[in-house]
Amino acid sequence: MDPARMIADLETKARELARRSREVQDGIRAVAATVRSPDGWVTATVAPNGALRDISFSLPAEGLSDAQLGWVVMTTVQRAQAQVARQVAEVVQPDFAGTAAMEFMAAYLPDEPRADVPRADQPRADVPVGVRADVSAGVPRREPEPSDLPLPRSLWCPAEAGEPSSR
Repeated sequence: MDPARMIADLETKARELARRSREVQDGIRAVAATVRSPDGWVTATVAPNGALRDISFSLPAEGLSDAQLGWVVMTTVQRAQAQVARQVAEVVQPDFAGTAAMEFMAAYLPDEPRADVPRADQPRADVPVGVRADVSAGVPRREPEPSDLPLPRSLWCPAEAGEPSSR
C-alpha cells in the first residue's frame, strides 16, 4: 500500500474521531434532568454529572414533617440523578456499545429510588432499631459506637502523638 495513502486515511480517521468526540461532548453537555416529586412538593434539576443545579418547593400549608420533606427532597434528587445518568449513557452508547467502558458505565447506573414517603409518626419499617437511615445513599447505616470513633489528636497521650514523653 502507498505510504501517502495510508497517511491520508489515518488523517481522515483522526478528523472523524475528533468530530465524533466533539459531538459526544456536546451531547453530554446538553443533558439535564428535571424531576418533580409525585406529590408536586419538590422539583429538582441536575447537571450531566448528577450535581444539583436547581431545587424548588411547593409545600403544603401544614402537615409535612422535616423527615418527610427530607425524604421527598432526596428521592426527587436521586430520581433526577438516575435519569441524567441514563441520558448520558444513551449519548455515549453508539460509540461505546459492546466495550468494557460501556459495561463499566452501565454497571454504575443508579436504580430508581423508592418513591414512598415515610409517615412522620411512624418509623421506617426497613430500618432496624439502632440503625439510622442514611438518606443520601438510600440505605440503612449503623451508627458508630463511641469506641469506633478516633480520639481527637489533642486528646492523645504524648507517646501516641509521636511526641517525647514529659516524664
